[in-house]
Amino acid sequence: MLVRQDGAVREAPLEDLSELRDWVCWVDIADSEDEDLMTVAKELGLHPLALEDARERSERPKIDRYEAHGFLVFYAIDAPEPDLVKTQPVSIFVAPNALVTVHTGPLGAAADLERRFREGRLETVSTLLHALLDVLVDRYFPVVDAFGDRVDFLESLIVDDAAGRGLQTSLRELFLLKRELVRLRQVIAPEREVLAVLARDDLPGLEGGRAAYFQDVYDHVVRVTDEIDTFRDLTSNVIDAHLAAASNRLNEVVKVLTSVATVLLVMTLITGFFGMNFEAIPFGSETLFWTALGVLGASAVALAVYFRRQGWL
Repeated sequence: MLVRQDGAVREAPLEDLSELRDWVCWVDIADSEDEDLMTVAKELGLHPLALEDARERSERPKIDRYEAHGFLVFYAIDAPEPDLVKTQPVSIFVAPNALVTVHTGPLGAAADLERRFREGRLETVSTLLHALLDVLVDRYFPVVDAFGDRVDFLESLIVDDAAGRGLQTSLRELFLLKRELVRLRQVIAPEREVLAVLARDDLPGLEGGRAAYFQDVYDHVVRVTDEIDTFRDLTSNVIDAHLAAASNRLNEVVKVLTSVATVLLVMTLITGFFGMNFEAIPFGSETLFWTALGVLGASAVALAVYFRRQGWL
């Protein structure tokens, strides 16, 4: 636990948390099942329902008010690999003299927050909470921008793939991309309500006068949500264009095959007639026989030329 008073920052045991009423304390717990959480709960009088939500790893973003403290659920988002996006819930307890963050595994924003806390730039619980939320939201932008780059790449891939050889692979990537965007929106969109409450100074235990700062973070979340919606709509449009291109290619193939079948139909009709079991040359004349064969060939050529002029072949 880090505590700060009069410009000095030091570490203190969790058992002293209830006694440090005039200090600004920050407790970061990297395991929701850790016994440290129970110690903090005893020291600050945390509500059992809030503790239960803090242990839940799939809780939606929300903000709750309790008599002795406030409770928030926010999300950290990271993309360690281009095609891998990780979402991490962060439970935040806000007491008059302490901010408690609970998460599972390492939290990338914790290092930046600790540095700023030690530098003396965060002197109250409100500024500490704002800095945490601001860092978490700022890390959304590179992840969302990477989705935009992937959409542009797949769109150009489909446009350049005239032969359609990579359409199935591109289509699979587009559907996966759209699913990831929907999942991100389900995580980020509810955070607007959390920040709206903070922007109204409606959370007990926070000093007043920070509404403008939380409003700024709210605007960032709205911007991220709008970008996700834009990329999701663009992905849907690319998928529709993808399917339309595939349908056009199929129509071209069917058109060619139909034209060829029609040409062969005339030949089949005539040869079918001559394919009957005759005991002598049909028409009783070799001249008529070869004339019929000439008509057969000429009909096929005439149909082929006609279809070519019509653009069907």
